[in-house]
Amino acid sequence: MFVKLWMKKDVVTIAPDQTLAEAEALMQEKKIRRLLVTKDQLLVGILTREDIQKGIPASCDENTRRIAAQSTVAAHMTQNPITAEPMAPLEDIALTMRRNKIGGLPVIENNTLVGIITESDIFMALTEILGAGKNGARIEMKIGHGPNELFQVVKLCKQFAITITAISIYQDFSPEHDLLTVRLDGDNLDDLIDAFWQSGCRINRIMRFDPEGMADT
Repeated sequence: MFVKLWMKKDVVTIAPDQTLAEAEALMQEKKIRRLLVTKDQLLVGILTREDIQKGIPASCDENTRRIAAQSTVAAHMTQNPITAEPMAPLEDIALTMRRNKIGGLPVIENNTLVGIITESDIFMALTEILGAGKNGARIEMKIGHGPNELFQVVKLCKQFAITITAISIYQDFSPEHDLLTVRLDGDNLDDLIDAFWQSGCRINRIMRFDPEGMADT
């Protein structure tokens, strides 16, 4: 999955010579937590809600806050922010955000600002990739580290005409096993689950999903 598929393309920007008061009003109007700062259509910085809170301290009296609110965006923004490319893998960008303790990255292509990717976008991607909200079943099982056991799972799904709607592997689950999680949909789920047991799959948990709710089995 790439940044391009999940980034927001309608980027809200502000000029560096505008005031913190203008920036605060724009964030409230657009219901966002950060603004990209551009000059002559080039990215020069990023301003977050936390930057504004530091620039206009709530503890100050009203007159001091009014004066502080007239300071420029340029005085409080982060210059030369870390950026992402549209074709960067989403997981690499998530790791970059975590390591740098930031919640969003401007997306640059050919020196042009084309979007922004935020932690909320990554959470949304995660729910989609892992199949959250879909009907069918979610099965957790321990498998060996080699490729053959995963192949056996896929082979059984094909045999029973079951669609794999999401799949993930936690490779460091234990020294002996990976933890495989699959979300499945189809008319023969019960038969497939029986086949999993008979094949020696070490199933930890089965969760079924339907329009009326969720149930463990």
